[in-house]
This record gives sequence, C-alpha cells and structure tokens, in this order.
Amino acid sequence: VHSLPLFLDPASVRCLIVGGGEVATRKLTTLLDAGVECRVIAPVLHKELAQLVDDHSLAYERRPFEASDLDQVNLVIAATDDEGVNREIHRLAIEGGVWINAVDDVNHSTAIFPSIVNRDPVTVAISTAGYSPTLARRLRARIETILPSGMGRLALYLGERRAAVKRHLAEPSLRRDFWDSVLDGSIPDLVGAGRLDEADEAFEISMRGAQVSERRGLVSLVGAGPGNPDLLTLKALECLQRADVVYYDNLISDEVLDRIRRDARRVYVGKRRGVEGMAQRLINEMLINDAQDGLRVVRLKGGDPLVFGRGGEELEALKSAGIHFEVVPGVTAALGSAAFAGIPLTYRNSAQSVRFITAQLSNENSDIDWAELAREKQTLVVYMGLAELPTLTRKLVEHGMDEAMPIAVVSKASYPDQTIVIGTLSDIDERVKSEEVSGPTTIILGEVVGMGSTSSKDN
Repeated sequence: VHSLPLFLDPASVRCLIVGGGEVATRKLTTLLDAGVECRVIAPVLHKELAQLVDDHSLAYERRPFEASDLDQVNLVIAATDDEGVNREIHRLAIEGGVWINAVDDVNHSTAIFPSIVNRDPVTVAISTAGYSPTLARRLRARIETILPSGMGRLALYLGERRAAVKRHLAEPSLRRDFWDSVLDGSIPDLVGAGRLDEADEAFEISMRGAQVSERRGLVSLVGAGPGNPDLLTLKALECLQRADVVYYDNLISDEVLDRIRRDARRVYVGKRRGVEGMAQRLINEMLINDAQDGLRVVRLKGGDPLVFGRGGEELEALKSAGIHFEVVPGVTAALGSAAFAGIPLTYRNSAQSVRFITAQLSNENSDIDWAELAREKQTLVVYMGLAELPTLTRKLVEHGMDEAMPIAVVSKASYPDQTIVIGTLSDIDERVKSEEVSGPTTIILGEVVGMGSTSSKDN
C-alpha cells in the first residue's frame, strides 16, 4: 500500500498555498470547494487566482515564502515554479510535522490530491499514488459514467433514517440485511426520481416487514475461479461483500481475498499436497454451526465449487442439517487454463468431447480406463497433475496414444506469472523440467493443443 486514504473534516484543515500561478489556482479551487481555510503567499498572483482571493476574502501576502509561514498551518501546497523553493518547503514541512503537497513531485509530497467524483455527500477519491495522474483521470471518467447523479440525494435520504432503523433493529447483522434489501429494491430509483412520498411509503413497508426475530443463516458455496479477481462472477463478488464469515481454500489468491468485506471473519481451511489439513468433517461442522447462528457464510473454493473439490460433500452435509444454501459457479481451472493458453477445448473434426480428470494415477488400486482415455477425437484436462505427469504420458502411450500427441502444461493460469509449456507426449516431461514449472497446474491433452500458444510470452 503506497498511501493511506483519509477523508478529513475541512474545518480541521488550515492550509497555506505557496505560489501564484495556474497550478496554485487549481489547488485553491479544490480546497475552497471543500470548505478548507486557506491563505496564499506569492510575489505575484495569476489573474484568476487574484479573483479567487478577492471573492473569498482570503488572507494574501505579496512576498516570498519564509520558514515561519508554516507555524499556524497543518497543510502546505508547494506550487511555485522554483524547484529549490519547493524542496525547501518540503524540508521545513517534514521538520514541523506539516503535510505537504509538492505539485507534480510525489517524492517531495506527504499528501496527494486524488481525482474526485463528487455526489455530495458521496465522494469517490481515486489515486495512483502519483504514478499516473492520467490513469487516475481515466478511472474518474469511467466512474462518473456509472455513478448516478442522484446518489447524493439517496445518501442524505438514508442518513436521515438511520436512527429510526437502529431503534427498530438492535442487531447489527439485521440492520445490514435491512439496508441491503432497501438498496436492492425500488427506493433508490424513487428517491432519484424525486418521488419522495412513494419512497417513504416503500420504506415504511420495508421497516414493518424487517426480520426482528431470528435471522436465517445461509451458506454460499462460491467458486473463486482460477485466481485472477477479474474472473470472479458478479454474484461471487456480492456474496463476498455480504459475508459474515468466509472459509477459504489454499489456492485462493490474495487479490480475491481483498474483495471480502473488511469486517468479515476469515478462516483458512486449505489443504495442500503432502500437508495434513483440517478434516473435512470439521469444516462441515463449522459451516453448519455458523449458519445455525444466523450468519451469512461463504465457503470460497478455487475454480468451481463442485468440480474436483469437496463441494459435493459439503453440499450433502448442509442438506442433511437443513441449512439454507446456494451454489455460485466459478470459472473452473480447465476453462481458465485453456482460455489463457489460447486453446479451444472442443473443435470440429478434432475434439467432440472433453474429459475432466483428477490425477490420482500412482495409486495402483485406482480404477482408470486408460484405453478409453487414450482414444482419439477428445480433449483430456487433468487437474493437479504435475507430479503425475510422467505416469500420465507413459500410460497413455502404452494404451495406444500417439507419442506425437500435443500436450500443454499450464501453471498459475490467469496470474501475471503464469507459465504455458507446450510439447508432445514424448518430450513434455523434459520441457517441464527445463522450465522449472511449479504451482497450481492443469494439463491439457489433445489435438486442439496445437492451436494454442507456443510459450507463456504469447499471451
């Protein structure tokens, strides 16, 4: 994290602007719009800045900056065209514990002005920590298009009713559910359209119907996809934002975990190869107990929750206990790996079917029909297969598959450091060793692999 976002009470800010040009004018305009007390020091004022000083009766001194000017302020804007002066202001500000914004000089700033989307009292601030003001501006423009102009009116409307809702619903979780239901209903549109009488009527109906008795718990089995947070579904994001507690697996990326509601409890229940994890029975019990306590529980699983995980067992346990549940599908590893490797899993005249299999190949008691797996015109996708790759290739060749059959090993699909190794049954082992492949891995095997990328760099 490069910066700490804060929204300050403007009445607590005493600001000094050093400089009299166009940049100082822009900064002063922003500060005055927020209601900040400002004074200006500069030998000469730009015409527009002079007008602002007159219009707002601001304190202005026509002279160069002096060290004592920082004595009565807690924020200074260094907006002169003299780099040496700006750096001296920075040095003195640091010594005096004063926040400084040195315009276009992030290395000599302890405070940065964000791009603002204003729907007063709703404010969205966007910052790139000074790395790319243009990107911040583009993000602001995008948010401007999706944030309704009436959002401020809605915030005021809801704020005026917070105390009444708190009296009516003492339990915080019930209040959160109530406000979610209000925002999901017709009230925002009614307020935005100025139809306040109808909004009031709808609000009263919602209040009367609010659950003041026992809250019904819910368990959501949510697929997190292959790791890239952009591949989360909208429903998955909604579940993460409403959760009281999230039980998550080993392969959930930090970027996905960052989407969880800040005050939700997080519990790691992951399992890794060669490491004894939490017993599935205990995981099932925790899901059930939390739901019986009226909590919104998310069981967050990599890929899709019902493909090669223990989702089926958890689903069965929830049904047996009479727990309300929902399943939120995710992009399973097979689909994510194929997409990021540019491999179509089916293709006319090459593959009319796809098989998803898990690599339990070393177990001599495993009931695997190798001849069926080795037949033509199909695509095989092997989950968690890196350690079993030599066995997989050997068995398929023994049962009739051509050694020249294309095969892809995709590691960390959708991550920035993903690796895609493409070869044939005869040489893929050596290629994988040469690339030092590690991490979550999916193997794709079939004629369709020849249509994919030849290396990680292609995608």
